[in-house]
Amino acid sequence: MKCDLIGTEIIHSSFFSCPQDIRKLLELLFVKSGSFSNKLKRLLIINSPDCLSPEKDAEYNAIVEKYTLKDLIDKQYIRLNPKISRGTH
Repeated sequence: MKCDLIGTEIIHSSFFSCPQDIRKLLELLFVKSGSFSNKLKRLLIINSPDCLSPEKDAEYNAIVEKYTLKDLIDKQYIRLNPKISRGTH
């Protein structure tokens, strides 16, 4: 039995398409989800305990809207290559 939880769209993915798949996921999270994407960006960019407070929405949204997906990756708010230390054997 095959159950399609995503909808009518069939997703074909392979290791060769990983960079495109990652790009699509990042765009869905940080660009196309509207207010949720701004909240995610605020959590990444603004380093204060009140980063999600409704009182400072206008101030923080003005800061966050300047960042594009490329800026988030270039300034390493989003890391695609994890830093894993490997010791010698």
